[in-house]
Amino acid sequence: MLDTLILWILIISLTAFLLTLIPGKHERFTAITGWILLEFSFLLMLPALIEEGNIFYPVMVIAGLPLIYITVRRLTAGDVRILRLTYAAAVGGIVYAPFALITELGNWLISVVVFCIRAVFDMLSFPYIMAGWDMFESVWAVPGQTYGYMDQIILGCTGITAVAILLGVIALTKTSWKQKIGLTLLVAAPIFIINIFRNVFVIMAYFGQWFPWFEEELAHPTIPGYASFFWSHNVICEGAAFLLILVIAYLLFRFSPGLISNIREILFIYRDDLRALLGRGQRK
Repeated sequence: MLDTLILWILIISLTAFLLTLIPGKHERFTAITGWILLEFSFLLMLPALIEEGNIFYPVMVIAGLPLIYITVRRLTAGDVRILRLTYAAAVGGIVYAPFALITELGNWLISVVVFCIRAVFDMLSFPYIMAGWDMFESVWAVPGQTYGYMDQIILGCTGITAVAILLGVIALTKTSWKQKIGLTLLVAAPIFIINIFRNVFVIMAYFGQWFPWFEEELAHPTIPGYASFFWSHNVICEGAAFLLILVIAYLLFRFSPGLISNIREILFIYRDDLRALLGRGQRK
């Protein structure tokens, strides 16, 4: 029930973002609708994210509340820079939505990632069992059980989210279509390749129980040996993914110098408005 509600809210949010791309007096209102519904959907996801032991995303969702307030206030005032940011969000949504909403397309992308992971495992001679078309299982059993550790590859494991975010950033650049295609390849190729090795690392670390730190404190009711998964996936790889996005963003800035001025301008808006909210300063 909740998953269905979240899905429909995301669909309406994406529709609002797409309508923002159509010039007209409605732009700021559809942009505001898109941002509010997007944050609301993330808030509805909070309990599940916390239950998974995920640290990064809940922090981002909570931190997004004052940012959404600033965004809505700026859009209400007709700030074209924040409207441009909404265009970027719409482009990111266009990239991500088909894979999330069309099951066959999402499953195809997952199957490609699974194929690549299996190829790496075969090269490394790492033993595994396929418990399903998208489910890896260890050859050694969980202590006291007859089955092995399992890890399912889902859409979030494909890297499509990071690609969508950075393609939205590329949309902010005032460059030719040829340059945009080049920047797209610069973003998509390394993210896809590194993401394969991220999945390989998580599966090997979880199956091999490399990080059994705080096992009792991090015990999960349905996932045996969860601590190793938590540290490898939720801490090490989430942190590495964030750093990767920063590195690729830096490369984008190098190849498209005009982009950094656009990003800096938007960042300064949020920085100054946050200071004003906290009473430590006021935008002049």
